[in-house]
Amino acid sequence: MSVRLRRLPLLPPMVAGAVAGFVGGCFVGCVLGALLVWFSGAVLDWHRQLGFTLGVAEDLLPLGEQIGVLQSINDLWWLVVPATGLVVGLLNGLIGLLAGGLMVGLFNRFGHGVWLDVEVVRPAEVGPQAVVRDVPESPRRAG
Repeated sequence: MSVRLRRLPLLPPMVAGAVAGFVGGCFVGCVLGALLVWFSGAVLDWHRQLGFTLGVAEDLLPLGEQIGVLQSINDLWWLVVPATGLVVGLLNGLIGLLAGGLMVGLFNRFGHGVWLDVEVVRPAEVGPQAVVRDVPESPRRAG
């Protein structure tokens, strides 16, 4: 049997886009968070080395005013990496949600339908079915 699917439902493609976007964004966000933590540690080491070698105050070096922020990022790496992953994942999930809605809207507006082949299974072709029997209840014991 062939049927023509004229319209797509809105919710399933939007949810699928949101989930796919969140998973990919969470992975990319965790990688970006790890790079951010690594970069902050590299800048801190560079500042320490320049301050010791040149004898210059850290405030006069590039990014000298952000030393406290970089130190916090480096110390709280175990929070920064998953938080960055969640933030990027949520943003990417929102983009996936909107992309799924846009895809459905475009298909429903400009698509002329899709022909699907559907196989209808008759009850005789299914095979033996389970038999349900009534089992008498055991008498309840007063306790």
